[in-house]
Amino acid sequence: MDFPRPGLEPDERLLARAPASFRGATAASARSTLALSAARKRMDAYFAWREHAERVGFTTTGPEMVLGVTNARLVVWSTTFWLSRPGAIAGKVPLTDVAEVATSRHGIVTGLAVALKTGAVIEVEAMRGRRLRRLADALQAALEDRDAGYPRVDEDV
Repeated sequence: MDFPRPGLEPDERLLARAPASFRGATAASARSTLALSAARKRMDAYFAWREHAERVGFTTTGPEMVLGVTNARLVVWSTTFWLSRPGAIAGKVPLTDVAEVATSRHGIVTGLAVALKTGAVIEVEAMRGRRLRRLADALQAALEDRDAGYPRVDEDV
């Protein structure tokens, strides 16, 4: 199955992709469900997360995103309105800037933490964690391949 890969370089191979939200999206949604101005409270939580994310070089365009791992970088796509498919590339982090990656389950939510070589950590989450865990595995494998000095040659996603 061929997935959209907008904005990738011709020689860039997509190893994995997964939908994700900012860290705290589920809790912000749950807390604000019965509150007045629920959407505003969720966006306030997103803006607080985004401030940190952009300060360390992880750019997004909204609370929902699609993450992708290629042989060269971690890619952040904005999502399309109707089907939440990858839109334009909102941000990118070269694999050379990534130190470690880890996932953790928190009830029904799976969190992904990406530690950068600067010491900063970016966290995202997803309700359906399987694809996010698969992305973390692909990112870990790409980091190991980078450290070993050879490129990843798995089949496309």
